[in-house]
Formats: sequence, C-alpha cells, structure tokens
Amino acid sequence: MYVRCLAALAAASLMTACAIHPVPEDVTGLKTGDIVKQIRCETRDAARKIILRELERLAVYGNNGTAQELFATYAADQSQMVGFNPELAFPGPSNKQVRNVFKAVYSTAIAYSFDLTMEEANNLGSTLNFLGPWQNVFTLGVTGNGNRSRLNERTFTITDKFSFLLRELNTPKPPYGSYCDGRIVGPNYIYPIAGQIGVYNTAYTFFELAFFENLAPDRTAAGSDSPPLGDKLTFTTNFDLSATPKVVFAQVGPGFQVADASATGVLSRKDTHQVTVGLAMEPAGALAVSSLTGFVFSGAGLSGPQFVAGRPRVAQTVKLNRVVGTAASRAELLALYVVDQLKSREVQLVPLGAR
Repeated sequence: MYVRCLAALAAASLMTACAIHPVPEDVTGLKTGDIVKQIRCETRDAARKIILRELERLAVYGNNGTAQELFATYAADQSQMVGFNPELAFPGPSNKQVRNVFKAVYSTAIAYSFDLTMEEANNLGSTLNFLGPWQNVFTLGVTGNGNRSRLNERTFTITDKFSFLLRELNTPKPPYGSYCDGRIVGPNYIYPIAGQIGVYNTAYTFFELAFFENLAPDRTAAGSDSPPLGDKLTFTTNFDLSATPKVVFAQVGPGFQVADASATGVLSRKDTHQVTVGLAMEPAGALAVSSLTGFVFSGAGLSGPQFVAGRPRVAQTVKLNRVVGTAASRAELLALYVVDQLKSREVQLVPLGAR
C-alpha cells in the first residue's frame, strides 16, 4: 500500500497530464488544426510582405504614383490587400511587366508536409527499507520499478495557392469568424511549431532566385519555368522532470517494521516536429519568369509574353514516394514534387544485389 501511495505522490508532483495518446496540445495547448492555421496565416503574411516590397520598389525607384498610393494604404492596413487587383491597378500596355510580377506571386503554390512525433515516458520507482528485530542498524531494502512509454507519429500534407491565401483565406465565415483572427504570434523558441517558423525567408528566397538571380532553366526561351524550392525544418524539444518524495517512519517497537519508503518519478517528453515546405510557380504557359528578371532587378520594362490565366481545375489526390496530397494546379503539383524529393532522401534503398 505504501508503494502505491508514494508512486501516486511522485506522479502528481511531476505533471498532471500524462498522456495515453501524446499530441501537441499536451504541451502547448494548441491542437494540430491550430498549428496548421498558424503556419497558413504566416504564409499569407509572407505573401503580403513580398507584395509590399514590390510596391515599395515601384514607388521609390519607379516613381509610380499608383504604387505609392497602394503602398501607403497597405502598409497602414494590410487587410486592405484582399481587394488588390493588378489588372485594375496597373492597366495598359506600359504596365504589362508590373502586372506580370504580381501575377507571378499570385500564381505561386506552396505545399506543407507535417511530421509530428510525440514521445512520452513515465518511469516510477519505489524503495522500502525494513528494520529487523536482529539489530536496528541493519536494513533490508526492497525496490520496484514501473516504466512506461508512448509514441505517436502524425503526418499529413496540405497545399495552398498564394492567390487563395491573399484573397480568400481570411474571409469571415459566420458563426466561426475569420480564419486568421488571433492566430498570428511571434516565434516560440521553446516549442517552435507553435509560433512563426520563418516562412517569409523561404518565400522571399524563392522569388529572389526566380527574379533577381535569373535561375530559370532556360533563360532565353519564352515561357521558361522557375525552379521549385524546398526547405525541410526540424524542431526538437525535450522536457524532463523528476521527483523523489520520501517518508520516514518512527520506530515503535523491536519487531520487523518499515523504516522509510520513497518513490522516484521521472517524466520525459520528446517532441520532434518536421515541416517540409515546397514552393513552385505556375510553369511555362502562365508566365515567362526569365522575362521578368531584368524588370524586377533594374526597374525597366522588358518585352515578354502575357500572363495566360489557366482554367479552373478540380483538386486531385497525388500519391508520390513519401507524400500524399491534393493539387488543383500545376504549381501545386510541382510544390508537392519538391517536398517529396526532400522527404525521399530520408530513406535509402539498397538493391538486393548490393548486400
């Protein structure tokens, strides 16, 4: 009976929420859906910042009056950007490349593949020391241990278009309100997946490679594609907590009796969260990225093919080597491919003949 009481005391002194089925909310209070919302809303804000940077560039270096007005409006209230329409804001042949730059941003797709691994161990040990009638200085120690562990790995993949994130993601949906309201927080250095994970850096690098560095596969061919880009982020957080309560009993007689009893409780939790992000632009036929590199870098207009809007597509399930996701456009499909490419490197297949 003493062992059970002390074990319960040790467990209570550690953590009240020992999980049978470990999930992220055990530690952060955030459900998986909340984590996804945070990252999608962070991606939307990254897209907004990229558009603001381009408007600022046009306003300052291009002395574009429309860009100056839009930048002032959106910098004061980014939610106003939901109504931004490059066709209406920058009409006419002279603004063709301005429209193409923004259309390239809106045509970009992003895929996120989540691998959330939560491992918890609860180890309880107990010790009883007995005094015998033979002599008080001699003790008989009895120990016992109960070790338990649980592991849960949760994986899924979703895709988004920047056009959807910018225009529709935060549309109010009564009675649930707006999707991103209250979701944007700063970085969480203790449990990174619960905060900002740096999507802006990935997105800006993608456009920097596409426009500024001129890394399209064929820099001269009309309709050349922008290279997809992927980042694989891994966050690991360890929690360890222990307690050793002890009860000492007063000696009441010369007979065989308990001298003291103690219990050791150790709770450990290891959460490893991997987010693989892939970015891709709508490929050839939608926009020749190579025709925009000089325009974005220098501010001068260059000739190039017009943006051709693709027909609406029905989302289809895509089964790749390591990823199963949905894609409704060629850009989303390319984003899934680059995520699958990164994740496929985690497994090395050895031919039977090589053994």
